[in-house]
Amino acid sequence: MKNQINTIPEKINESDFVFERPSFLSKIFNLKMVLNTASVLSLFVIWGLLVNFGIYRFVLIPGPAEVLEWGIKWMGSKDFWMDASLSTLRVLGGFTFACLIAIPTGLMIGWNKIFSDLTFPTLEILRPIPGIAYIPIAILFFPWEEASVAFICFVGAFFPILLNTITGVKLIDRDYFRAAQCLGSKPRHIFWHIVVPGALPSISTGAALGMGIAWMASVAGEMISGKWGLGYRIWEAYTLIRYPLIVDGMIVIGLLGLGSSTLIRFITLRLIPWRKAITESLDESITK
Repeated sequence: MKNQINTIPEKINESDFVFERPSFLSKIFNLKMVLNTASVLSLFVIWGLLVNFGIYRFVLIPGPAEVLEWGIKWMGSKDFWMDASLSTLRVLGGFTFACLIAIPTGLMIGWNKIFSDLTFPTLEILRPIPGIAYIPIAILFFPWEEASVAFICFVGAFFPILLNTITGVKLIDRDYFRAAQCLGSKPRHIFWHIVVPGALPSISTGAALGMGIAWMASVAGEMISGKWGLGYRIWEAYTLIRYPLIVDGMIVIGLLGLGSSTLIRFITLRLIPWRKAITESLDESITK
C-alpha cells in the first residue's frame, strides 16, 4: 500500500494537459466552408457552360459575365438601394406581424382544446388560399401600397409559423405536464415554463419557412401593386427586355433571403442554445 502511494506523482505539469485552440485560418478553411463554397461556385460554372454552349433554351438567358456587368451598374444607382431597402422593410414588417399573431395563436391552439376547436377550423379554411389571391383585396383594403405588399408577406408567413408552433406544442412529452401538475404548478406556470420552451425549436423552423415564403410573396405583390422593390424591378426589366437585370434581381433576393435565414438561426441559438448540440450530434451520427 505504501509503495502504491509513492507512485502517485507529486506535481502535475500543465504541459501534460495542453489543449490547442483552433487557429483563425482553421475556422475559416474548414471542410464545411470548402464544400459550401464549392456548391455555390458549381452553380455559376454550370450556368455559364449551359449558356456558352447554347444547350436547349439557355442561349436566351444572359451569362454570368453579362449579369455581373449589369449588376455593378445597378448597384451604383439609387434605384438599387431603394428597391432593396423597401423590399426588405415590407418583408420584415409582414413577417414580424405574422410572428406576433401566429406564435401566440399556435401556442393556445396546441395547448387549449376549447380554443383549438373554436379557431382551428376557420384557419384551416383560410390556409389553402395562396397569398397571391389576396392581392386584389389588399389593394382595395389598404390605401397605400406599402401596407398592401406587407399584408401579402404577412399572409405568406403566417400559416407556416402557426402550424409549426402547433406541432411544437403537440410534440412536448406529456410527462412534463403530469409532473408539473403533481408539483402543484398553476396553468400559467405550465404555459410559460413548459409549453413555450418546448415549442421553441418548432417555432424557429416555422419562422425560417415563413421568412422564405414572405420573400416569395413580396415579389408577387410588388410585380402587381408595387412601384418600387425588387419584384417590381424584375418585372420592369422583363417588359423593357433587360434580361440581365432580371437575373440580378433574383440573385439579390436570394442573398437577402440567405441573410434573413442566417439572422433567424442566430437568434435561435441565443434563445435555445441546446438545439446546436442536438443538431451537431445528429450530424455526427448521420455521417458515421
